[in-house]
Amino acid sequence: MELFKVCAKFILLHALPLPRLQKAIDHIAAACLAEGITEAVICPGSRNAPLTIAFVRSGKFTCLSVADERSAGFIALGKAIALQKPVVLICTSGSAVANFYPAVLEAYYQHVPLVVITADRPSEMIDQWDGQTIRQSGLFGSHVLGFWPTPESYSNPPLFAQITQNAIRKATSSLPGPVHINVPLFEPLYPDPERGYSAEWEISERIKYPIKTDPFESTILKGKKILVLRGMRQDKVLVAPQGVAVYEDILCRNTADADTVSELIFMNKDDAYLEALKPDILLTDGTAILSKTVKQFLRAWPPTLHFHFSLYGEIADPFDTRPELVRNDLEGIFQDLAEHGDSAYAELLVNESRRCRASRDLVLKASSWNEFKVIHTALDHLPDSAVIHAANSMAIRYVAYCEPQKRGHAVYSNRGTSGIDGCVSTALGFASIHKGNNHLFVGDVAFFYDSNAFWNALAQTPLKVVLINNGGGGIFRLIDGPASQPESHEFFESSHERDAKDLCKNLGIAYLRAENEAELEKALVELNKSGKPCVLEVFTEPKADQLFFNHYKSVFHGV
Repeated sequence: MELFKVCAKFILLHALPLPRLQKAIDHIAAACLAEGITEAVICPGSRNAPLTIAFVRSGKFTCLSVADERSAGFIALGKAIALQKPVVLICTSGSAVANFYPAVLEAYYQHVPLVVITADRPSEMIDQWDGQTIRQSGLFGSHVLGFWPTPESYSNPPLFAQITQNAIRKATSSLPGPVHINVPLFEPLYPDPERGYSAEWEISERIKYPIKTDPFESTILKGKKILVLRGMRQDKVLVAPQGVAVYEDILCRNTADADTVSELIFMNKDDAYLEALKPDILLTDGTAILSKTVKQFLRAWPPTLHFHFSLYGEIADPFDTRPELVRNDLEGIFQDLAEHGDSAYAELLVNESRRCRASRDLVLKASSWNEFKVIHTALDHLPDSAVIHAANSMAIRYVAYCEPQKRGHAVYSNRGTSGIDGCVSTALGFASIHKGNNHLFVGDVAFFYDSNAFWNALAQTPLKVVLINNGGGGIFRLIDGPASQPESHEFFESSHERDAKDLCKNLGIAYLRAENEAELEKALVELNKSGKPCVLEVFTEPKADQLFFNHYKSVFHGV
């Protein structure tokens, strides 16, 4: 009886199966097109053949084939960040889907819209020992904005378009993010080679609901020491009026004022000095911040009141200050801050920041050869229009210490989950869309870990890479704890004796090398002139890196 039911279902679903299947899948592509999506990153596979064929044969998408699903996810992420709109990410069934997870996590915490479309086996084949078959339904759990399975019957193609449209609209809602569409596919999977694309979908009107905002009584600010802290955020430039102290995260990229507060002032160890910097009221927007120094300062010297501004209700308590949510935009009260706040406090923070920045530049200029100086020098040589991509670990921290955003450079980094995986792929995906100068600053472990980023058609994208090679994960020599452990060299630092020369040759990427300041100056000129992808590998000694960084911190402990 059970066998009869299975056979009956197969016959019902698969009378003239392939034409019906392909037409239904064509409607997925049609809905993506109707919603304005133009880019698709596709990983090779057999079960996803109908999806691949639909997107490619439509002739409406720029399709990129990437064999490494983990890298593909981050390439799609970079493209979506550059476009500021969704990118489609397609793969076959099985472990391929799980390989998307790191990029999905990053997209979720960065609020980047990714439309992940995964092929799957039909439900009756799950847990039946069939190849490339796992439990894909809901695989990404709470790290996507929603999960949409498509039907196992292909008799209603418009339903496939409607499901896809619903998912995309969720991905592009007020708080965007990744969504997952899972598509069970029966064999046969391959249509006639001459078959064309056959689907149209008219977009339905999108209803926009007004956002309800909270009022903010600005008189509470009168005479108070007010610190504005702007976290990671990309959507609005705010002009800070005179007399307002603003600290902006390296990834904020929005406050149109070069005279913001520097984290250097919070590195001081003198309690009387730090107490003078303590705010009465902290006003924040955006999300997380990179600086551990600022976090520690606010935890040790908390404000009396903390208000967090978010139109969409996002709130967390990273400083243990019990913030109160204000559903509004911080921009609306900027002028009130100048009128009501303690201007002497703001002036103190700004003047101290200027002094510390001048000390920073002098210390770096006088230093011997080390990785911090390399990044400081390379940043000074950037073209005015350059976009900076910084890998996680020490690269993003050194870039943040140098504050290149003050010179108008946009800075990007995967700080959603802050892992080293996918840093090269994300930058390459971004650079494939943004045709200007794109410079990636990356450490050796992160670069080699993600070198598959270049193993596809994007290998000739003119990304310029400054690769710091000090023989391992240098951050573990610099932070408290790991450096003193006997296991550090082998198990924390991932020490190695490799270089990137032969890898670049194999990938067809231009390669430059520098081992001292004179070679670096010359190589930076060549790097910046290059119109092709190019890696500048700079070698430093880990002990010298560690000694200078410790000296750098000690300078500001008592400045």
